[in-house]
Amino acid sequence: MESKSRLLGPCHSDRSMLGVVASRRQFLIATAGGAAAVSLPMVAVAAESERESQNPNQMKAKQRMNRITTKDGLGSRLSELGIVLPPPPTPLGAYVEASDTGNLLFLSGTLPIVNRKLAISGRLGENLSVKDGQEAARIASLNALAVAKEHLGDLDQLKKLVKLTVLIATTEQFVDHAPVADGASDLFVKLFGPEAGHVRLVYGVQSLPIGAPVIVDVIFELEPLRDSTSK
Repeated sequence: MESKSRLLGPCHSDRSMLGVVASRRQFLIATAGGAAAVSLPMVAVAAESERESQNPNQMKAKQRMNRITTKDGLGSRLSELGIVLPPPPTPLGAYVEASDTGNLLFLSGTLPIVNRKLAISGRLGENLSVKDGQEAARIASLNALAVAKEHLGDLDQLKKLVKLTVLIATTEQFVDHAPVADGASDLFVKLFGPEAGHVRLVYGVQSLPIGAPVIVDVIFELEPLRDSTSK
């Protein structure tokens, strides 16, 4: 008859080789030469996790709720500056206004729309001044924030602006694209702070949808998700 220590030997060897952390049950199985200890892993936890992940919409909503937010977030900063966001715009075609993946939020381009109508229309260098263009870029940026709030439910989940793209309808002779785009950049700097920074692309085009003078396109970084395993 083999000793008790030798019977348990294979069990400890299996644990070392397989690296199993989950709870195990051991069964003694009779053999011709004696008995051997066999360990079987429990799989209930994996099955439960699979069931919880079957509804992607619920998982997405849960992730948004679990994002870390700060006490003095972007919502508070807007209130301090006396800024009231307009109603979020609606798509002009077969697309969505916002889509997030990981810690990034991508928005469709936003126009200078107020009360469902263009607040400013025309072309820079033709019937619009640089100041007009700056105001159009600022309004379009507020619409971008309104879209983000509708998508996330809370602007405090925005960590920073990563990239800003500004398209401007101009004449061929117009060259003051950068000052026009500052109408958007200056707003985001006030909200996120100069230390956050953002990269920027600005260029002129022949025309834009519904006669808009500018389109603002942004990519935001979101606050990280809380550790879902913490209790």
